[in-house]
Amino acid sequence: MTHARWSRRAVLLAGGLLVTGCSDSRRPTIQSEDYDSYGSNKKHLREILERRAKALMDKDEKGYLADLDQANTKLVQREKFIFDNLRQFDLAEIRFITDRATERSEGEGGDIQFRPVIRITKLTADAGPGDVAPAETFLYTLREKSGRFVVTDIIGATRKNYKKLHLDGPLAYAPWNTDKLHVVKVGKKVWLVGDESVTDLDRYAAVTEKELRLVEGMWGDRLSYPGHVLFFTRDLANVKQWFDFGAAENFLPDILGFQARELGVQKNGMVYGNEYAASRVVVNLRGHQAFGSDPALTIRHELTHAVTARATLTIGGDYNPPTWAIEGFARYTETIGNTASAARIRSAVAAGVRAGRFRGVTPASKTFYGRDIDFNYCLGSTVFSLAERLKGRDAAVELYARIINHPDSLDMPFMRLPVFDGISRDVLGMSSASFRSRWNGFVRNGG
Repeated sequence: MTHARWSRRAVLLAGGLLVTGCSDSRRPTIQSEDYDSYGSNKKHLREILERRAKALMDKDEKGYLADLDQANTKLVQREKFIFDNLRQFDLAEIRFITDRATERSEGEGGDIQFRPVIRITKLTADAGPGDVAPAETFLYTLREKSGRFVVTDIIGATRKNYKKLHLDGPLAYAPWNTDKLHVVKVGKKVWLVGDESVTDLDRYAAVTEKELRLVEGMWGDRLSYPGHVLFFTRDLANVKQWFDFGAAENFLPDILGFQARELGVQKNGMVYGNEYAASRVVVNLRGHQAFGSDPALTIRHELTHAVTARATLTIGGDYNPPTWAIEGFARYTETIGNTASAARIRSAVAAGVRAGRFRGVTPASKTFYGRDIDFNYCLGSTVFSLAERLKGRDAAVELYARIINHPDSLDMPFMRLPVFDGISRDVLGMSSASFRSRWNGFVRNGG
């Protein structure tokens, strides 16, 4: 995520809010005689969902809207713009999972609700292990009209409604559910997406392609995604709404960008928490205009997160890799080929040292995004700047790649852990104690 002229990432649950234990225990009242083998109306739901999934993959708008209650014009119009949004992407897979869906009827001839209905929304840019794919959760309402079942309402899971509606699954917070979008494909692996506030999306194509080449060139053949999707907006409401970013405790309206890592679901709709299945980037063009800053460095910073996210350890909770490494490496990449950015970082570190903010250790993850956030970003980057000076850029990248495979410590700086000593010896050819000593001098002497 980008705050003022610096780039920083949101502190959010990766891939959305993961919820369990919210299913309704009350038995449904079943009125229809046209049951499946389990004595429910699920077969009608499944048939509708299969048609909708096929229509979306085939980019068949008429087929996608055919099973909606045409009397509900608001629903039809909303689903039409969602179809218009999704058809612009290269879709790898659209399917629905109803294994855990419960059914509740309001009586004979009344509405029948199914929850949770999980929609796999996998782009060709996405990649999870095996069949794991990014997903969204919905409540579907059906009713029998004129001898056929139609969809009378579809409600996506949000942070505000998931408990009340018992929607235990990934949130439906992607921009294609809320805003009319314009998509531009750049090369074979980049999709730029703008809302109605962005009428100049094409101007960011060349810079994004350039920055991706730089980041991928550094990352090499390490684990990554087939492609990358970047959403652009000048609407602050969308900066807050998209991917539920505004719910973060540290949200500030002047952020310049952020990257959201998406967990996927298995075939039964249960969240798979061991590897990210997708990555999404949001760029706040309004923030860049306010500060007169070039979006290029923000795009590079967030693409660094996106390119390396799939290789990042995903234990969750308090056991993520150290934040100073995640953010510090992305800040470090901003210095490559950019002497002005490198000078700003050195200046920020020097100012922090003079102010007594440097205590000889890397910033703690728990307080990283606090009042010293800019200093923490820049201080984290010095670890990789020093590694480059000692052993070259490849060593700096390898150092980062090794670190993000390990969880941070809750009670000890990561660079004092035995695992870092092994990493330091392998990558830098010196003990962690020797590297820490050099790093302390490097920071105190202004880099």
